[in-house]
Amino acid sequence: MGFSEYFYNIFLGGIYLMYFADSLGLQFLAPHSLLGIITLVTGFIFSLMMFYVGYISIREMYSNESLSSKDQKLNEQKQKIARLYPQS
Repeated sequence: MGFSEYFYNIFLGGIYLMYFADSLGLQFLAPHSLLGIITLVTGFIFSLMMFYVGYISIREMYSNESLSSKDQKLNEQKQKIARLYPQS
């Protein structure tokens, strides 16, 4: 089986899947039907939200906040703990 025959069979497989979907009566999920359009729009909005969450998490992880302020917060936390548990 040559290279072109392989891709030709994949193409025929795609056509077979389309006819299989037609035989199942899934036309209401097609992109040109109302439910199909709603599904595509919902998926697009969901994808945008996921990219936004990823962007925010990366921005928080690599923020421009200086390390000295993080160290300062850590020292304040240690001081509060030291006040709660004083050593004799």
